Amino acid sequence: MRDTDDRRSRSPAATRRNGALQSCEPCRRSKQRCDHERPVCRRCAAKRMSDKCFYHPAPMTRRRSLQNVNPTITSSNRFASQPASNASSPGSLSGGRTFIAAEHPSCLPGYLGSTSFTAVLTEHRDEIPFEPEESSDSYPVVSVEPERAKSGADVLFFLYSLSFRQKLVDKFYSRSWNAVVPKIVLEAILNSIQEIFDGFDPNNLMPQLQNLATQIFQNSSRAMKTYPSMTVKEYLASFTGRNLRWEAIANIFQVCGQQLVITPDNDPEVSQGVEDPRAKERLLEQVIGASNVCLSFCDQASSANELLAYLQYNDVMLQTQQYGDSSYQAWRRLGDLVATIYAAGIHLDTDIAENSPFFLRQWRRGAFISAFHMDKTMATFVGRPPLMNYRYCTLAPPLDLSDDVLIAGGDVLAQAISELDSNGWNTQGDRHRMSPSRVRFHLALAREQTLDIALGNPESQDLVRKSNEIEENVRVVWSATPDHLRYDRQPNNDGLRYDLPPNNDFHHGWLTIVYLYLNYLYTCFLLQRALIKHANTGHAALFDVSRRVLAIVISITSQRNPMVDLDRHYSWIALTYGLPSASVLLVELLHQSHEPGPHSVPLPRAELIRNISVFVSLLSWVSRPGHGNYHTCKEAEKKLSRILDQLLDPQPVQADLVHDVTSGLSSFLDWSNYNTWDFTEYFPGGGGFAP
Repeated sequence: MRDTDDRRSRSPAATRRNGALQSCEPCRRSKQRCDHERPVCRRCAAKRMSDKCFYHPAPMTRRRSLQNVNPTITSSNRFASQPASNASSPGSLSGGRTFIAAEHPSCLPGYLGSTSFTAVLTEHRDEIPFEPEESSDSYPVVSVEPERAKSGADVLFFLYSLSFRQKLVDKFYSRSWNAVVPKIVLEAILNSIQEIFDGFDPNNLMPQLQNLATQIFQNSSRAMKTYPSMTVKEYLASFTGRNLRWEAIANIFQVCGQQLVITPDNDPEVSQGVEDPRAKERLLEQVIGASNVCLSFCDQASSANELLAYLQYNDVMLQTQQYGDSSYQAWRRLGDLVATIYAAGIHLDTDIAENSPFFLRQWRRGAFISAFHMDKTMATFVGRPPLMNYRYCTLAPPLDLSDDVLIAGGDVLAQAISELDSNGWNTQGDRHRMSPSRVRFHLALAREQTLDIALGNPESQDLVRKSNEIEENVRVVWSATPDHLRYDRQPNNDGLRYDLPPNNDFHHGWLTIVYLYLNYLYTCFLLQRALIKHANTGHAALFDVSRRVLAIVISITSQRNPMVDLDRHYSWIALTYGLPSASVLLVELLHQSHEPGPHSVPLPRAELIRNISVFVSLLSWVSRPGHGNYHTCKEAEKKLSRILDQLLDPQPVQADLVHDVTSGLSSFLDWSNYNTWDFTEYFPGGGGFAP
């Protein structure tokens, strides 16, 4: 009896669309008042009819004939033994039921704000004493078509065949400091999948996989429910085992894909002894393809949650690495991620968050920050307005706590929180998974304000004042960042000397720290570009920050490790930070070489020519054929090489043209989008950047 009472105290009382508490089916049918207890209400328990007490997700929905629907899953005893969140309701696997009701996507609208069509009734739900009946077609039942079940089975068969999936995930988390998906979440999904697969009969695999796919479709069509007292175990059980969802499956593929990106081509796990130089690339394409199929399944289910946000974030990462950072594929997928963040209410720390346990609120903050930062980074790269607006979001980063502490909860969590400083940082100098995200959050806010100036109305009379305020704020943010997260506070990083640590340390966190510093410097770079473009001031500061950025980029890309393939990451660094900085310095050198001095901002010519030459050289190898940024890097190399040739060996025929073109920095580059930089003025008959 104590166990039953404990379950009742932990289980949440579901609400109907109007906010009223949901009644069990016996009480609803007899029109008697239900006390809404779970899993069995007291009235049904007193009448000894507990077996008939369940809470129907769509009580007014008509049943379809059982003759035209898919059978339920009966293939695995281990699978059948997994805990289910609604084991006694229609739609579960208990009781020998042969059909599982699924809500239509239109029944899952997600987060609805204060101007929504339900806002008035929601705000006054405590004053509504009745539970109105819903129309019979409010929750139409949908079934899984045989073709989709077959497609789902194919995806599961590929996952079944990916025998080293666990090793890929383990390697990913051993090398990735700030993974967006908590490790415990991926481990729970992997363990659940393995237990299910272990229970299958290998001699009759496909029918079992098809039944499993059918169940996953039904699970994915239902919204994930949370409540404040939910434990980590209960949360993990809501999308594993008998509650397995396509979002969970796809996250395995995405993490495996992230690891494959940095896995060398000759890795024995990938090559499997086959002499195929494209073995890794072929496998990566298959993993991305399987993930894309899962994403299409999630689109049909139309259920927005943090699992889907994790999935879409990693999907955007893979899209940029597969098709390039300026690709429309990546930009479109970013829009899907932003839509999920808003629809799931992850952008706010109220409403939906109030019905979540503390650890999940912190994890959702991490998902929001990851999407928020990516939005600003990609908007800067392609020179487009960001898709997320900070004015409509709760601007609160997660606390600087480890996942182990969040999972432990209780006194352990309370003690850890009490030891944080006033800004939410841990005082021990520990690097937690969310530590870099806290820095990214503040830098992303400054970047969005910078983009307001860069991409907004340049006629503003307050541009200089606003730029100075943003730059001062971002400097304050950087000053408040703990030293163990600041690249410029590490040993041997004085002046323009950027000595990186040994490869092992570099790939276990140093690259993340370098990213943070480059992010900070590049915001300063963009602000100075704005001042030069619109107010013709700030040249010295721009050249100084450009020199620093270029030196760091060269230092990073000189690090090669045969155990890790970072070329795709290096190409992004080179294009995002190195190309704009090198271009600014190269054009100014060209400008000064064709105008008699003295110049207002003298530049160290020998140092810059040496560094720019190295940078142009690295553009030739930093991205390989088949990589998303390959063609962009090759075009950038060609354009910068020709400008460098003009600087080192000027042609008299073009001298006047170059003088005219470089007469002012305000006219040589189109803001921050390198794809629109017009280098053709230096080369009559030359082409622009290829997409």
